[in-house]
Amino acid sequence: MTKRRFFLPALAVGLSLVVAGCQDHTTSPDELIAGAPSFSKSGRSKETPVARIVEQVDDFNANLEAAGQSIRLDYPWLFVVGPGTDPFGRLRTDSRWPITSPGYILDESDYTTDAPFADVDAALVAAYDSWTDIASTFIEAVREPDNGGNFDVIDGLFDGTGNCIFLFDLTSPNLDFANGLIFPESDIVVGGWVSPNYFSQCLGSANIIGVTWTFSDVDMNGDNYRDIQYVEQFYNPAFTWTTTNAVYLDVGAPIDIETIAAHENGHAHGLGHFGGPIGRQPFKLKPNLRVFNPEAVMNPFYLGGEKRTPLRTDIAGLRTLYARGQ
Repeated sequence: MTKRRFFLPALAVGLSLVVAGCQDHTTSPDELIAGAPSFSKSGRSKETPVARIVEQVDDFNANLEAAGQSIRLDYPWLFVVGPGTDPFGRLRTDSRWPITSPGYILDESDYTTDAPFADVDAALVAAYDSWTDIASTFIEAVREPDNGGNFDVIDGLFDGTGNCIFLFDLTSPNLDFANGLIFPESDIVVGGWVSPNYFSQCLGSANIIGVTWTFSDVDMNGDNYRDIQYVEQFYNPAFTWTTTNAVYLDVGAPIDIETIAAHENGHAHGLGHFGGPIGRQPFKLKPNLRVFNPEAVMNPFYLGGEKRTPLRTDIAGLRTLYARGQ
């Protein structure tokens, strides 16, 4: 697959550097990286984590617009250890892949060591296969080899003491401010388990288990959806991970890899959260020991245990996006 590039000439100026947390870091990106563009700090020290993410995404997209580009970085869906709420439930972008077989790379160098390598790898692959196996759809994610390299673009920029200073990794060769953003040779990069500080500082909460970032473009094929162009996914190593015997309703127990990956892969296909409780709906454990209605892989937070394959509502959602004959 040929690398795809879009140019960002306006990104060299104007981006606002937002520091996660209330600490005042004095190190700027251009002091850390030779030739990086300079940024000015936001003066709002009491921003919420959601507001910081929105501001950085909006700044990035404003520069894309100024550069005459139609591609945008969508707001992420934050999957947390529950109970919790979904801050981006009202900001869906309604995008889907315009191709039938998006490729994905698993960054094998960043697998968790909480379980054997082969088991982690098998769980991540199975979590994509469970969506591919849904009948009456035309979408089929295909694994591509990990040839090494720093593919990730949105895995954070940190100072010398591990403090997050920016959502975007300015050291990534795929984020080239002189020549543009180069999408890797695969459509989806599973960046693996990155620094816990990425979640606690860059994204603003240590309770975030995983995150999926999506770049989408205008509806070029006329299907009334924005076209997904590229996806990155990351997982939080601050939790203990397992491939066997995760315990339902025990959020302190090891977290099931395939369950979380299946959820994030739903986002990679264009699905959002559903099933509540979200927004103002209260958290309530029902007599059947369930919380969500309906139960789904794409429920908005994790309560332990295993939910590895798409359930009825997940399947309906995927078929809505990718029914054969569309």
